[in-house]
Amino acid sequence: MPDGVRVRAYSSSANLGPGFDALAVALDAYSDVVEAWLEDRPGVRVVVEGDYAEGSGGGATARRAVEELLRIANSTSVGIGIRLVKGVPPGRGLGSSGASAAAAVVAASRLLGLGLAAEDLVKAAGAGESMAAGAPHYDNVAASLLGGFVVIAPGLDGGLRVSSIDAKAWFAVVTPMDPVPENKTRVMRSVLPSQVSLGDAVSNWSRLAMMVSAIHRGEWGLVGEMMMGDGIVEPRRARFIPCYSEARRAALEAGALGFTISGAGPSVIALARDRGSAARVLDSMLSSCSWRVEPLGVVASTAPGAVGAYHI
Repeated sequence: MPDGVRVRAYSSSANLGPGFDALAVALDAYSDVVEAWLEDRPGVRVVVEGDYAEGSGGGATARRAVEELLRIANSTSVGIGIRLVKGVPPGRGLGSSGASAAAAVVAASRLLGLGLAAEDLVKAAGAGESMAAGAPHYDNVAASLLGGFVVIAPGLDGGLRVSSIDAKAWFAVVTPMDPVPENKTRVMRSVLPSQVSLGDAVSNWSRLAMMVSAIHRGEWGLVGEMMMGDGIVEPRRARFIPCYSEARRAALEAGALGFTISGAGPSVIALARDRGSAARVLDSMLSSCSWRVEPLGVVASTAPGAVGAYHI
């Protein structure tokens, strides 16, 4: 076994409109890095550094994810040290805790040579992510772990089904740093309806199916159209997102193919035709509102394709 490994995992954007808790994409806008090594004493010990170390909860997330990985692999007698460098801003709708969990489980798995299935890695990372979000959100962790676009669904046997799509796309991402409520993800889930009409459900299901098909075919105009077709979640959350309407209008006027909230927000993302178009869309979005505090926005691509969280 190697003496130590370093793994990078990228940020992610979940839902992409009608794909609530089912669809996400890895974005190279930000990343977390984990270094893992063996220790003599059993258990998992974590130190956290980096630009977003303070208040991120990444240490607890990484620890719980690796503990669950060791339980799945029946290796709980092993001792592992973790150094987490936080580069994904927490609480911004960019899968910060999911990136920490994904990097941690991939680093620990490589360190021990476990060779587990992707579903097992996603489950372990989801257990870690629940430390920050209150429940496992497998869409974010799967995107950071596998890369590209991912689809998550429960199996009929109670297990987890994960599928990744290696497709190249460009996004403009704006990350307002305004204060967010404590336990933001739970708060943003509390505004959602417990029941929806059959018609609204069918509209979302069909638009999600069409979006996944369009991603496979690289029909990005259709992907963007379907991104803006969520009739259940986004309408309830939009009023909590700073400058949502202004940014959406500016993005579309600048040539964006689609626009939506990233995860539970407050970040927003716009799909573009290419890097140059994404840069123009980003500039237009930033000019649309007095966004607070750096980092304000980035041009991001799906990353790193089918590789996912990777050794560096």
